[in-house]
Amino acid sequence: MSRSALSRGASSRAQQKTAAQQLVSSAYSGEITKNALPIFGNEETFNLNSMLYKNITQCSYFLRLCKSVGDFSQAVDEIYYKVTHVLPFTPGSSRDPSSCFCLLVRLLTIRCTKKQIFTLLNHLDSPYIRCVGFLYLRFTLDPKDLWGFYKGYIYDVEEVEVKPGVTITIGEYVSNLITSLDYYSTILPRLPVLMARQMKVKLLRAGEEEARAVQNMGALRDFAEGAKCHGLYEDEENPLAWYECCIDTVEEPKHEWERPKYVVTFLEYGNTESVTLGMLSFAPSPVVSDAALMEKVVNIERTKVEASGRDYARIPMGLKGALALKVEGEHLTNSKKRPLDEVPKAAAKPQGGQQQQQQQQQQAQQQPQKRERTAEEIRRANEKRQKLQQSYG
Repeated sequence: MSRSALSRGASSRAQQKTAAQQLVSSAYSGEITKNALPIFGNEETFNLNSMLYKNITQCSYFLRLCKSVGDFSQAVDEIYYKVTHVLPFTPGSSRDPSSCFCLLVRLLTIRCTKKQIFTLLNHLDSPYIRCVGFLYLRFTLDPKDLWGFYKGYIYDVEEVEVKPGVTITIGEYVSNLITSLDYYSTILPRLPVLMARQMKVKLLRAGEEEARAVQNMGALRDFAEGAKCHGLYEDEENPLAWYECCIDTVEEPKHEWERPKYVVTFLEYGNTESVTLGMLSFAPSPVVSDAALMEKVVNIERTKVEASGRDYARIPMGLKGALALKVEGEHLTNSKKRPLDEVPKAAAKPQGGQQQQQQQQQQAQQQPQKRERTAEEIRRANEKRQKLQQSYG
């Protein structure tokens, strides 16, 4: 290829890159909705991995989205038709961004309101629309507000295919977003340690409520209007505890995977609260304190660190080191191991000069010398051998 052709190709690629940057900038410069949720952290990359973010903004599909998808409803429709998994990259590739994350970034440039976020989280048409909503919050929401959005979906049983051939529930998906930083070959924003542990404590508490709710489903008719039972309650001044209450109203579930909710009045204080089925019981068991659950969380984390070994802070090996290690490994693999008695004597030649030879001579002198047998001892041994031959042939 001639120099002029190469120059024209480079110039064309530079023009395409400039046009793409202008298109992305125009998507960012749109008018932000008045009630849009604020972005916590990096408002330019939305706390995404820098390589992933760069690949998304240079992707031809994302550039088409910047032209064709201009508002929230169009983005939701595009998710419904295009997203089939929640991986950050296209399956089989470590560079091509997925339609899921391209649409996530497009929504982030549009900026969603709190009402629109709940529209995503409760969407009935596709679980992938819901997952994009959870990712939107995980990447950009202030960590102290995250549990308020996630807590109602921890035990959601709707299924979603997170990657080809792997299906989990929405509840498991949301729990993983809280408890893990690794997300299918990319990294989620790091949560403050204390705040992450507090959310894990709440997850354990939610697990207790879920187990109680499953048990209460067998006696659902008993939790009717006017029934008296015990309900869980806590506030800023009082820790979580059981109080006697009366069921005022039963709120029927809107979706098939939900359970009924209850409006109850606590008889001791007279206050009215909305509670879930897992927060009611006719025979309540003792409440585990937050301190005990926090200790359990710390022990779980400590066990994970011990199980993973001490290489978690190891510096990654460079290219030269990896190549050298590979060559050395191949050499050791292909070489044949010989027994010690087959090693040439030249290989056992002492190294270290005259001083080492003197040390070896001293060690040899210190070893006990083998004593030679006398003529009498030899005669007795021969007589003993002859008697044995006569007796046993």
